[in-house]
Parts: sequence; C-alpha cells; structure tokens
Amino acid sequence: MSTTSLKLKSATANHIATAEVDKQIRRGKAVLRELKTTLEDLEDRRELVAAKRRNRGKAGTPLRDAAKELGLL
Repeated sequence: MSTTSLKLKSATANHIATAEVDKQIRRGKAVLRELKTTLEDLEDRRELVAAKRRNRGKAGTPLRDAAKELGLL
C-alpha cells in the first residue's frame, strides 16, 4: 500500500471521526437546552406553589380590577 493511499484512508477516518464528534456535540447542546427549559419550568412551578401557600386564605383581586391595573380595559 502506498503512502498516498494510507494518508487518504487516515484523512477519511479523521473526517468521519470529526463528523461523529460534531454530531455528539450538537446532540449534547440540544439536551442541555431541553434541561435548561425544564429547570426553568420547575422553578416557575416552585414559585407558584410558594405564592399560593403565602396567599392562602387572603382575598384575591377581581379580574376586572386586575385588567384595569394592567391597562387591558
């Protein structure tokens, strides 16, 4: 086998390995984005539970009044 064909095989193997690593990196980044979104959702839920617990038994604001406060009416 000539040196040229060995170099060609090596370059092809390196290209395949690089493509596989790139694919794994893209997949890892996608998983991290999904985890970040899930964690943010869980933090929001925790805050909602705490607010409900904190405000248990208190009178709420009527929807019409809240809409006026927000400038929706």
